[in-house]
Amino acid sequence: MKLYGTPVLLLLFILLSCGQKYGANLPFNSQQAPKDSATLFADGIISTHLNEYNITFSPDGNVVLFTIANNTTANRFYTIFITKKEEGKWTKPQIAQFSGQFSDADPFFAPDGKKLYYISTRPVLQGIPKSDFDIWCVEYANGDFSKPKHLGSEINSDKDELYPAISRKGSLFFSAENGENGYDIMISKYRNGKFLPRVSLSGSLNTTNIEFDAFVDPDEKYIIYTGIGYKDSYGSGDLYISYNREDHWTLGTNMGKQVNSLHMDQCPMVSTDGKYLFFTSFRDGQPYNSKEPMTTKVYLDMLNSPFNGLGNIFWIDFPKAFQ
Repeated sequence: MKLYGTPVLLLLFILLSCGQKYGANLPFNSQQAPKDSATLFADGIISTHLNEYNITFSPDGNVVLFTIANNTTANRFYTIFITKKEEGKWTKPQIAQFSGQFSDADPFFAPDGKKLYYISTRPVLQGIPKSDFDIWCVEYANGDFSKPKHLGSEINSDKDELYPAISRKGSLFFSAENGENGYDIMISKYRNGKFLPRVSLSGSLNTTNIEFDAFVDPDEKYIIYTGIGYKDSYGSGDLYISYNREDHWTLGTNMGKQVNSLHMDQCPMVSTDGKYLFFTSFRDGQPYNSKEPMTTKVYLDMLNSPFNGLGNIFWIDFPKAFQ
């Protein structure tokens, strides 16, 4: 089993050596988000140009987790970092206590803040290496996380499961390969204390194009996700929004130039008060030709590339046109 201690320690050293000052508040609390176009979130604190992905907030806003990708010629490794507000100031981001040994990404706090879901290559059976991502969860209480728990075969497979998001009903939404459709948004409903076998979302959201990285509104009113291969796309991947109409999801609507760019835009997250939209964008370091047709194979090759550009976390007022 190959462990990745060196890349993780290198990431931590770089992050903690940036010399940034941590003020009383992140911009989320002290400044207003831009209304007309997205901008870097917490520049120099969270968005440090180290290749940051997906961000999640505890319900009270005092705990923030996000992912940093460590791209080298040898491997592609993800680590989840955490920062907390203590005595009015934010701590320097540290590796989350459940992360760092295996590749971990896509943290998502449950609406009640008692659990955190994420993906990992952590072995399900001790001593048996695993290369694909499965969905795991940890309980969160009194500032600490429990030991990781694998969510089982009703949700996980021998291929990647990505970007979990859970609603107040307990339904788990995530991305997975779905035959000829490529990546689709899947759902596993929660009944009688357990998750039911996963199924593809009903309605028009999933298409023969690629749909992945879905944020679900806690009350399941809407989903924001990344779509690839759409005719109205501005670039390699755009954020789209779909609405729940009696458990049927509408065809996604492009969220426009106010949000999207010519480059990959993904990993959406809406603040707990519903006011702000956060997402990862490669607009400051995307090396791919946006005119190249994006297929499932091209996308998977892009994910496996050791150098696929630098992602940073951006934010914007949740556009009123989509509320």
